[in-house]
This record gives sequence, structure tokens and C-alpha cells, in this order.
Amino acid sequence: MDVKMLSVIRSSDHASAEFPSLVMKKLLYYSIFVPVLLPRKYITGAPIPASIFKQRPLMYEAFVISNIFTFIFAFSWLLIRNKPKIAKLSCFYFIASIVSAAISLSIIVGTLTFRICFSAEA
Repeated sequence: MDVKMLSVIRSSDHASAEFPSLVMKKLLYYSIFVPVLLPRKYITGAPIPASIFKQRPLMYEAFVISNIFTFIFAFSWLLIRNKPKIAKLSCFYFIASIVSAAISLSIIVGTLTFRICFSAEA
């Protein structure tokens, strides 16, 4: 094989190996910064993002719990990703982090859709 061909193959293998790490780092940043950056208003003595979860503080609590799980699973995956003896656990953390991030995004989308649908009828 040509030397250039081998370098291209090695660089593509390296890029595909770094993709899960990049995804987990993005999910880790998402789980930290999205709840912090939402504007808050005190409702029943607790700070709740008034722009999205104004009438539904329980949905905000579900969103926070989902973000906590996203953080825990992404951080755990980043800690154990290079240990081949616990590869199945690493795979579980990877999938669980993505699923919990999808749940937290669906909570936001569902809350916004619910608010838009019922505010249009009123």
C-alpha cells in the first residue's frame, strides 16, 4: 500500500474513534449550561424558568433530573472509556447519556408545544 493511503486510513480511524468522545463532551456541556442559562422566576418559593415552565414546575423538575442523569452518564463514560475490561458498562453509559439527553430535549419541546397549543385556543 501507498504511504499516503495508510496515513489517510489511520487519520480516519482516529477521527471515528474520537467521535463518541466529542459527543459525550458536548452532552456534558449541555447538561451543565442549559439549566444555568435559562431565565428564572420564583414560583412557590423555587426558582423556575418562567419562559418555558411557567405553569408546570413538575416538568421543570423532570427536566433537571434528566439533565442530572445526562451529566452522570456522560461523565462516567469519559472516565472509563479507555478500560477494555468494562466495555459493556461503557457502552451502557454512552447509550444512557444519549437517551437521557433526548428525554430532556423532548421535555422542553413538549412543554413549548403544549404551551403554544393551549395559548392559541384561549
